[in-house]
Amino acid sequence: MLNYIIVFIGGTAAGSFFYTLALKYINGEIKNSPLKALFSRSICPCCGEKIGTVSLIPLLGYLLAAGKCSSCGGRISPLYPLWEIIYGSLALAVFYFFGSGFYPLSLFVICSVSLCIAIVDYYTFIIPDSLLLLFFLTSIYPVMLRGEWLNNLAGFGFLTLFFLVVMLIFPGAFGGGDLKYFAAAGFFFGIEESVVLLEVTLITGAAAGAAWALIKKKGLRVRIPFAPFITWGVLLTLFVGKDILLWYYSLVYQ
Repeated sequence: MLNYIIVFIGGTAAGSFFYTLALKYINGEIKNSPLKALFSRSICPCCGEKIGTVSLIPLLGYLLAAGKCSSCGGRISPLYPLWEIIYGSLALAVFYFFGSGFYPLSLFVICSVSLCIAIVDYYTFIIPDSLLLLFFLTSIYPVMLRGEWLNNLAGFGFLTLFFLVVMLIFPGAFGGGDLKYFAAAGFFFGIEESVVLLEVTLITGAAAGAAWALIKKKGLRVRIPFAPFITWGVLLTLFVGKDILLWYYSLVYQ
């Protein structure tokens, strides 16, 4: 039990960092001054003052401050502790499925970056190349451990070619960032799990897009950010992708 508590706390700390990082991409701080944005302390969105040290403690800081800035009393969004809880839960999931060590840690970082990409794209319709590069570089270690380079390159090629064709046939359906995100994920998963990723992403994305179009009454060509669905596909494929593949095989070879 103590291990799970430590893992959860570590995950909430990572969540605090990655959610704040996403906000700095969203408000343009990273683009304007990358190094300063990365190493500067968080500021209150209301008054611009630096957040107090106690308030920076994941979850507990928000509760102690009653969700308000200590300088101006302005309300701090509850999304901060919510994302810390999400990241903490993600850390628990990685620990439960893969145990401890450098390999699970690399998987957690990949998942964390994926969520960060989803948040940024949701608000800006932009997938930063720097986050995609971090996703790709972090995936190299797990790929090396598996020792199946041809399989991973096949996954990269499959998803890259698939979405290049889709983008040629349906201009504007996906952006260049979506293509690069899929390509990096294909390299990480390999050919078989890339098929699972593709199906999960397209089905959930199409369902959400159709629902959103009906709600907004703007027709099926309504634009929605697609990275959140790719991220959902990445997470689901990582944790249960092999089980889904086994189910596929059972249907074919029964």
